[in-house]
Amino acid sequence: MASNESIFDKLNLSSGERRLVMIVIVVLMLALMWMVWGMIPSPELTQNKITKAQKQLNSFTNEISKIAHYESTIRALEGLGSAVIPIEQEVDMRAFINSLTAASGVEITSRASADPKTSDFFIEQSMTIRFSSKESDLVNFLRKLGSSDSMVRVSQMRVNPDKNRYRLGGSMTLTASYQKDVKATKPKPETKPETKPETKPETKPETKPKPEDGKRKMPTKRKVPRPVRKTQ
Repeated sequence: MASNESIFDKLNLSSGERRLVMIVIVVLMLALMWMVWGMIPSPELTQNKITKAQKQLNSFTNEISKIAHYESTIRALEGLGSAVIPIEQEVDMRAFINSLTAASGVEITSRASADPKTSDFFIEQSMTIRFSSKESDLVNFLRKLGSSDSMVRVSQMRVNPDKNRYRLGGSMTLTASYQKDVKATKPKPETKPETKPETKPETKPETKPKPEDGKRKMPTKRKVPRPVRKTQ
């Protein structure tokens, strides 16, 4: 028969020790419940993450569906034919700056051109000029430059007053972007040289000399001289 004794009776624990064991068990259970509860995310936070991920997925899907439109736009821009010949780019930029400074009243004292920089679709030409002008003329020059349809822009400028503080002087770096001739810059496909099959020289079979008159020649025997016997 099974005994009705509890584990506490088997361990022979007193009433105080039993209360202490029960308190420890309850504290451990509460600590485990608190740890597990902290690992479970809140439903609102999970729903917000799902909504954000769905929005990103929709935006990515929309952009992927526009790939064909973007490719057709790029081909249309490449075929506009508005590229300027590289030899004439510096001349074109110089002429534009001269006309703009003459119309604005800005005096150019010196100028220097830099090496062009190339990108996938444009060639950037830079030119640094030193100028002297009135404040109103300089503002008028910058206003006309910004309102023009050209691709020339000011990338760097330093302005200082002159000794008499009546005029402004300084340096200005102007950069112009010209469209590359994409058709001319596309690499040509590599053509592999045709390889001809190697021809081995023909080898003729060796022909043995035929005996004369159709008869086979017999080898000649070599005669050995006999020794002469001397008599006394």
